[in-house]
Amino acid sequence: MKKALRDQMTPEQYAAHVDVMAQQIANRLAAAKAAPAPNAVRAPGDTCGAATPEVGALTYNTTGSTAGLVDDYDLPPDTTNPTCAAGTSCTGTGPAGSLPFGAIYTGTGTGPDQAFSIRTSANCSLTLTMTPTGGQDLALFLYQNQCSSALADCGCSSDVGVANGAETITLNAVAGTQYFVVVDGYSAGATPPGPSGPFNLSIAGSGCTLTPVQLQSFGID
Repeated sequence: MKKALRDQMTPEQYAAHVDVMAQQIANRLAAAKAAPAPNAVRAPGDTCGAATPEVGALTYNTTGSTAGLVDDYDLPPDTTNPTCAAGTSCTGTGPAGSLPFGAIYTGTGTGPDQAFSIRTSANCSLTLTMTPTGGQDLALFLYQNQCSSALADCGCSSDVGVANGAETITLNAVAGTQYFVVVDGYSAGATPPGPSGPFNLSIAGSGCTLTPVQLQSFGID
């Protein structure tokens, strides 16, 4: 039978091993908690799978653009409740009949889209606000865990139907859960390609930060 690590070392060697492991754990925790430089790890994706998590303190502000990207996600129009049906604890915008998840109009989602990935360090309430800055009518979607063109994967939507109009979704985030914030476009003709352009994205909240991964527990054998 293989001997335990402690039995393979002298007391002095094992004490030194424990010291080394403790320092490695401390270094990992310090690296995980260290705040990155502004936008240092910002990496939105053309698709949700290509986006890496945003990292930083709240309120978190960043920019993006759907120009030149691909129309990856087209949710079916549904302006009555329930619209998105992923079961995410969030609130979108739209007419009264579409709340709390928000409406998806005919033509919403026909533009190129850009995805941001977020996780929080603790359970907290977030307000996601996307404001177009190039005169376009853009929309905002929230997915949990995966993105698709199916209402079953969509958590909430926001499409106020105004050029340069701010879109807002509130989210009761669960620590460590991966959410995707997708900026899309609205086409009055309901045919691709819909509008594309630059925007600002703000993520506000308190009691949590945006984190790349859940911190794991470490032990010493």
